[in-house]
Amino acid sequence: MTHYPQDNGHNVAPPGENFDWKLKVATEADVDLAVEALSDQMNDRQRAAFKDKLQRYVRKPGRELIVAVHGGQTLGLVCVIEQAQFPPRFPEQKASHLRNFACGTQLLVHPSFRKQGVGGSLLARAQRWAHKQGLTGFWIVTHRQADWYKTHFGYQEIHQIDDKGVEKTLLAKSFE
Repeated sequence: MTHYPQDNGHNVAPPGENFDWKLKVATEADVDLAVEALSDQMNDRQRAAFKDKLQRYVRKPGRELIVAVHGGQTLGLVCVIEQAQFPPRFPEQKASHLRNFACGTQLLVHPSFRKQGVGGSLLARAQRWAHKQGLTGFWIVTHRQADWYKTHFGYQEIHQIDDKGVEKTLLAKSFE
């Protein structure tokens, strides 16, 4: 199992890497930098929706936007919310199990900084935020990274989702 650096506000890349980064709770001033750094593959409509989402996460209670930064550059981010809507047609029995869990609605790391511990440190910070809120676990939906969550963080697959023809996996982890 890979062990990522513990979040103490300052993270160092795994051995062999020569940069460090800081995690911080984003403010409105951080949103434009995050959008600029992380939206290369988005069209104008997607970029505007992404910016709107990030702005909601820094403005509304019960949510948090955490960014990883290095030298004024945004390396990645995670969005976490106390209560998120479950996907359409999600079984009620499974939903009732996850009602006191926080939801990660976005975990994104710039391609140049992947596989260096940035995503793991962001996820650890989001989970700690959820735990501090008194929530009992964390769930996330992913398109491609289910094995990463399972292998490195102990998540369990809860449900397969068909989102407009795209197969996604809902995973969850209890803090208990």
